[in-house]
Amino acid sequence: MPSRKPKAIPLADERPEGEPAPTRRRRSEAQQQKNEETRMRLLNAAARVIGKYGYAGCSIARVAARAKVAHGTFYLHFKSQQDLFDQLLPALGAEMLEVIGKAVRDSKSLIELEQRGLTANFDYLVQHPYLHRVTSEAELYAPVAYRQYFEELAKPYKKSLRRSMAAQSQPAFSEEQLDAVISMLLGARYYLLTRFCVQGNSLKPLTKELTETYLRFVAEGLGVKLDLPLAIAATAQAAEVIPLAPTRKRKAAGK
Repeated sequence: MPSRKPKAIPLADERPEGEPAPTRRRRSEAQQQKNEETRMRLLNAAARVIGKYGYAGCSIARVAARAKVAHGTFYLHFKSQQDLFDQLLPALGAEMLEVIGKAVRDSKSLIELEQRGLTANFDYLVQHPYLHRVTSEAELYAPVAYRQYFEELAKPYKKSLRRSMAAQSQPAFSEEQLDAVISMLLGARYYLLTRFCVQGNSLKPLTKELTETYLRFVAEGLGVKLDLPLAIAATAQAAEVIPLAPTRKRKAAGK
C-alpha cells in the first residue's frame, strides 16, 4: 500500500489567507491601575532603601521586601536593577513638580513665584528626606535619569519665569541666557539644601533668614523690585526635623 503523506502542521504564525490576526486581551482599567500602584510601590520602596543604604546597597531583594511583594513581581515591572534606577528619579521628580506647580499657580510677580516655589520645594524635600540621597548619588549610578530629572525641573520653571518677567516688562533673555539663569537658580537651591539643611542624618527646613537672602539675591540679580512683604510662613522654622534614614533605637541596659 502506498504510504500516506503526513499532514503538514501549520506554524504558529501561519493562518488562512484573509483571517485576521488574533488580538491580545487588553487588561482592564482596574488591572492597569493595580499594576501602576505596584510599580509605584516598588519605586517608593527603592527610594527609601537608597535613602538608608545608598544605591550600592539597594538590592532587588531589599526593594521587594520593603514593598511587600514577591521577588518575582519585581521583574513584571522592571527589566533589571539598572532599569529601576533609570526610572526612579524621573518618577519621584514628577510627583514633586506636581506639588510645586500647584503652589506657584497664579503667582502675581516674579518674586512671589520664587518664594512660593522655593517654599514648596524645600517643604517637599523635608517631608521626603530620602530624595536628597537619591538625587545626589544618581549622577554616578543613573546618569541618564539624573540629566532627565533636572531637564524636567527646568521646563516648567522656564515657562513660569518667562511669563513672570514678561508681565513685569523685564528685558527678555535669549533662550540660552534663560537656560543659564535657571541653572544658576536651581544650583543655588541645591547648595542651600546641602550646606544649610542637611545635618548629619537629618534634613531640616530652610530658615526665614536664608529664604529672605535667596529672594533678595534673585531680585537684585534679575533687576526686579522686591515687592513681596516677605511674610515667610512661621512653619518654615517650626517644622519637624525629619531624619534622612531611620535610626536604630539603642536597647536599654539589661534588656
